[in-house]
Amino acid sequence: MEEIKTTFLGAKVILISSSALLIAALKNTLMSCLCRTLLVTLFAVVSFGQSIKSGQYGTLSLAFDPATKKLTGYFEDHTGWDEQTKAPRFSCVFYIEGLVTGNTFEVSTYYPNDKFEDTIIGEIEIVNNQTVKIKLPNDHGGCWNVQHFADEPVAFNLDQPASWKQIKFVTKNKSYFYSDNAEHKKQNSFLVKNDFVHIDKRVGKWAFCTFFGDKKATKGWMKMADLNAGSTKKQ
Repeated sequence: MEEIKTTFLGAKVILISSSALLIAALKNTLMSCLCRTLLVTLFAVVSFGQSIKSGQYGTLSLAFDPATKKLTGYFEDHTGWDEQTKAPRFSCVFYIEGLVTGNTFEVSTYYPNDKFEDTIIGEIEIVNNQTVKIKLPNDHGGCWNVQHFADEPVAFNLDQPASWKQIKFVTKNKSYFYSDNAEHKKQNSFLVKNDFVHIDKRVGKWAFCTFFGDKKATKGWMKMADLNAGSTKKQ
């Protein structure tokens, strides 16, 4: 009987030892899977989780609102100089709007207040936190002599970060600045149709904007009703 008991206990010890080995093997397998999952997740964040920043990218201005994932902005550049008119001979100007859905996403581009006739659907690629690329299937009028966007993607590097939430353009013939978001705070300074404004914040029907002129920047409150409503879809 003693011998059977010892043998039984011996078998039990072996059984426990085998279970421990099995559990250890399962732990190693789970840890290996977990490590692979973490590596894949990290790779996805690094490769596909680039963020876009508001700011000045040379001749490109962009504003990104993290709350809505909406990107707005504009490209503006000029070449040549006409001594008679005292103005550039060629201009390339277009507005940009779209939803940031990934590292590469679709945008609508058009000349301010000419969306119906001028819209070209293009693509923006977020290369990294400092660089974006724009590609259009066709060039807007005037851009041929300034900057080609249809030949290959054009890269832009962030020069000056900003806190802009939106960039819009004036739709009225004349839109005044206000020293506060109230009707009786109207100032003498105003903008005209197609001027671009950079919005830092909104309060109800008002927006605190900055307009960058040739010589100085003008800041103040403006009525949202005087600015483009914006849309991510072609009309």
